[in-house]
Amino acid sequence: MPTVMPVPVVRPSPLYKQQGLPSSYSPPSRTMSEDEFYLHSLLRYYQQEVIPGYVCPIQWDVRDPPETARRVVSLEDVIGPFHLSRPATSPPMIVLHITCDIFPEAWPIEIRKLDTITINDVLHAIHSSLQRPIRRDEWERLSEKQHTRIEAVFDTRCKNAPNRDECRSRGVLRVDCLLQHTVYAGLSVSPDADCSCFLTLRRPHQAGVSTTPP
Repeated sequence: MPTVMPVPVVRPSPLYKQQGLPSSYSPPSRTMSEDEFYLHSLLRYYQQEVIPGYVCPIQWDVRDPPETARRVVSLEDVIGPFHLSRPATSPPMIVLHITCDIFPEAWPIEIRKLDTITINDVLHAIHSSLQRPIRRDEWERLSEKQHTRIEAVFDTRCKNAPNRDECRSRGVLRVDCLLQHTVYAGLSVSPDADCSCFLTLRRPHQAGVSTTPP
């Protein structure tokens, strides 16, 4: 099997300077309970397409750095500092937990800040978590079918890497275990846990959204 090893925790990138919310961000006006929060419109998963083929305002393959993320209304441009520096939630939060049913393991993503968590922090936390090598015990819990499919994704990633030897030396990453479900499709607030969200991922060029783990 490919090398499987632990990796240090990577913290989200620093905040950009705070500015006012863009006009597209309009939290509901009704009174909220103490534990209630809303996600920024750019981060949300929508049950209906925001534009044809997209259920999220962001187009981003989680295999790529967050700096490659684009707004679907302007795919020719990456998302700039103005939008990335917006608070990820309303009201602003300093702790946020993210889970995903696509992951073969729990792999909770936790963001903790001394000040406001931004869109930039959320994207970096997701990407950093998925760049970690999987542990040997995690690998051993996977089925032979999963091993075969993940190894194929791993081999393809290394063949396309600028430095193949360095890529292979890192071993299988969490992102390899996503198989084809690598496109960010938005976050949904968890109704059962405080400060928590569900991450939805889909296949590239897939209009519908998959919720089935590999």
